[in-house]
Amino acid sequence: MQRRSFALCSVSTAVLMWASASLAQEAQPAPGQPAQAQPTADQLAAADTTVDDGAIDIVVTGIRESLRSAQSVKRNSVQIVDSIVAEDIGKLPDIALSDTAARIVGVQVDRGGGEAGRVLVRGLPDFTTTYNGREIFTAETRVVALQDFPSAGIAALDVFKTSTADLVEPGLAGLINVRSRRPFDFDGFEVSGTVYGLYTKQADKITPNGNLLVTGRWDTGMGEIGALVNVSYTRLRYLDSTRENTDFIADPVLNGTRYRFPDVQRIFYGSGDRTRPSVNAALQWAPTPDLEFYLEGLYQGFRNKISDHFINVPLWGGSSYSNLVTRGGTNQLQSGTVVNPNRPDGFQGGTYNKTDTYQFAVGGRWIRDGLTVSADLARTDSTFTGSTASVDYAFASPQTVNFNLDVPREDGGAEFELVGFDNANPANYIYRGFYEEAQQAKGKDTQARLDVSYEPEVPFLSKVEAGVRYVNRDANREFGNRYWNFEGNRIPITGVPLDYQLFDAGFRGSDVQQFRNWLAPTYESIRANLVQLRQFNRALGGTVFGPASDDAVARDPQQTYDANEKTLAGYAQMRYEFGGDIRVDGALGLRVVRTDLSIDGTSNVEGVLTPVSIDRDYVDWLPNASARIRFNDRFQVRLAATKTRTRPNFAQLNPSASLGAPPTACDPGQSDPFACARSGGGGNPFLNPFKSNNYDASVEYYFSPTGFASVAIFRRDLDGFFQNLETRYVDPTLGPIRVTAPVNSGKGRIDGAEAQLTTFFDMEGLPAWARSFGVQGNITYLDAKTGFPNAAGEFQLDRILGVSKWAWNLAAFYENAGFSTRLSYNHRGSYLATRQDRGDDLYTETVQPIGRLDLSASFDVFENLTIFGDWTNILGTPFRSTLTSNRNNAGEASYPRFVRFEETTVSLGARFRF
Repeated sequence: MQRRSFALCSVSTAVLMWASASLAQEAQPAPGQPAQAQPTADQLAAADTTVDDGAIDIVVTGIRESLRSAQSVKRNSVQIVDSIVAEDIGKLPDIALSDTAARIVGVQVDRGGGEAGRVLVRGLPDFTTTYNGREIFTAETRVVALQDFPSAGIAALDVFKTSTADLVEPGLAGLINVRSRRPFDFDGFEVSGTVYGLYTKQADKITPNGNLLVTGRWDTGMGEIGALVNVSYTRLRYLDSTRENTDFIADPVLNGTRYRFPDVQRIFYGSGDRTRPSVNAALQWAPTPDLEFYLEGLYQGFRNKISDHFINVPLWGGSSYSNLVTRGGTNQLQSGTVVNPNRPDGFQGGTYNKTDTYQFAVGGRWIRDGLTVSADLARTDSTFTGSTASVDYAFASPQTVNFNLDVPREDGGAEFELVGFDNANPANYIYRGFYEEAQQAKGKDTQARLDVSYEPEVPFLSKVEAGVRYVNRDANREFGNRYWNFEGNRIPITGVPLDYQLFDAGFRGSDVQQFRNWLAPTYESIRANLVQLRQFNRALGGTVFGPASDDAVARDPQQTYDANEKTLAGYAQMRYEFGGDIRVDGALGLRVVRTDLSIDGTSNVEGVLTPVSIDRDYVDWLPNASARIRFNDRFQVRLAATKTRTRPNFAQLNPSASLGAPPTACDPGQSDPFACARSGGGGNPFLNPFKSNNYDASVEYYFSPTGFASVAIFRRDLDGFFQNLETRYVDPTLGPIRVTAPVNSGKGRIDGAEAQLTTFFDMEGLPAWARSFGVQGNITYLDAKTGFPNAAGEFQLDRILGVSKWAWNLAAFYENAGFSTRLSYNHRGSYLATRQDRGDDLYTETVQPIGRLDLSASFDVFENLTIFGDWTNILGTPFRSTLTSNRNNAGEASYPRFVRFEETTVSLGARFRF
């Protein structure tokens, strides 16, 4: 008989068992290979199950079992890898997989719009993304947007910190693999899902969300057959509220005294309505125990209605200044009043973005007498379409402004007041202009791979592996924009064919910044009246930058490119094992990759457009060596040395460039031969991949079924990091030229360390009640530097942008009698966001440390029904950044740059399973 006990119902017991069991024998199936149809006895033992006359006893304990599975992945992998598996993901208050990734040691994220966006692994965004072991991407980019995966719809997330030759080539930062559920992960027919409502505090909206999985598994005369369909839908209406100072420190003379201060203040509301439908399906067929075939499909959708509000309030140009207060002992202005400065202006965005990504794959695996042969053929097709329509407006007259550049209350930052201004009166606004932008980006590839492994009966040699992989990738981007300018026409907003209203204000939970909203056109009226707006603008005449017509924006040849990239990779690798009481195993391998690139664009020299086509090829040699020293069943040490490389994005390779006429107001006889040079910019089709030699070591101690502690140190020696740089040269026809384009910079390095501890208190000697509690913590330290160009074009080492020196996570959880709860805190330290050497000024923007507290709880009402609630960003601590400037060698001045209030979410729902 079979006995199954469920503490939580959000995921399948079988998928949790399999996550542990299939990885206990070796790290992972070769990418592109399916899981075995039937677990072996050794695998069942590794999953802490028992075998009795063919029956399987499985006891699942929710979070506890997920920690056991993640521990098994890490413990038995040939690579250094950290994972979160399905049950763990089901208990985190995450909508998107990018939020889940932030909880893994060594991973950092940038947040915005209610979710984690940009993901960094050990400080860098340069990683490869795979789905069930095959490469996946979004449109023309190199990686997939992890936020497009709903957390509730996947089986596991694996972050590989080191590589082996059988993996798809990792980037400099590693590889992130998303594992989906498959029908053979389940015992038979099953229906499970989640339904919940999501409330966002800043937007003050509630949206529906959910997912549904249906799977079956049958024994037939043709063998065993399984089918699965998993459908997810997530929706989030978000609002990020930002108070800003400008990024320029002015130094005007006011009332006879020279002052220094940021001379513009702003409010920016980033708001939108984001939906993501997603479907994955799979068929598996095992005609015999040693032969299996599969067919998989994935669809990811992304839709975002972006309704941004922006207002720009200058403090310069005033007729008088009063109440000026400086910071003690300096000429840096703190606050004051300005009468009739330059008039405020702003815009209302009406953007609609969508992405559709498809991936289909077919493959199989055959196992016989130590020989394994697997093959995978896949097709990926991803299209991004963006349409932006932005309506610009200005105040009809200047205003008197009370301003404070860094308020002494709450979280500081900018604050202003418009004295006596009626924000609801349409007569106080004029129509300023209309901006349109249209773009479409596409990415397609066909990828095929064949892998062979053999386990020879030879001492020291546990396995020999070899394989080939071929990819044919196309990338395309088309872009166009235009702007109708009516600043001087002074058209009242009532004369524009749009609906204007006072929109809902943000900054919920803050008392700073009393002026919070103003009249602006609605998103719906902008999107519904695009044709009428074009006709209206064309009838008015005025100045237009771009094609003037009633039609949609035409593509700009300079901002359009087509690329084709073919890669052929082959690898050979041996896995070894030897020793007695102390066992040593590992891998030695080499992966060789040939890349053939063809990219087409258009150059523009003084208005003359010329097609440009570049063809090139190169070969990468990527060796790897690793060792795991197992002193006993609990204690092991890992060592690894690898070489990785990261290709430039297709946009960086775009050969399109623009070059203007030489300046007229200059003296050709100057000593500087480039004083009268033509200037321009563009991409660089001759960029090489940047490379890294990687060295890793870790110590791991496994002290209980759910408990382990580990410490890792690592070093990355970088060469050829991508940087934008002005290049000067003399063309035999055009003369001196200065072009700003991406180049391969000098060398850099990353030194780092990680430590983590995870356990339930289920150790011997503790009372029963204590065993329901657990803790999890990890910390990452990074010292990351690379070469930055200074004003003279020389490279100087400085911090890599966007990399925090410290990041850590803490979680406490409780699970007993059907009740489960987790309280988690995520902290990211300060990091350098912007660095610009402006000649007379080294300008920087630094993001301040920030932390997030999240809570998740659930209760099993019945065996197959669980109710749950989640609360994210409980503390609501705003994102803050600081600017520094030393323009004209006047001494360093520092002011707040951004104070942004990000979304807090609350959800309530139910999980079911039958």
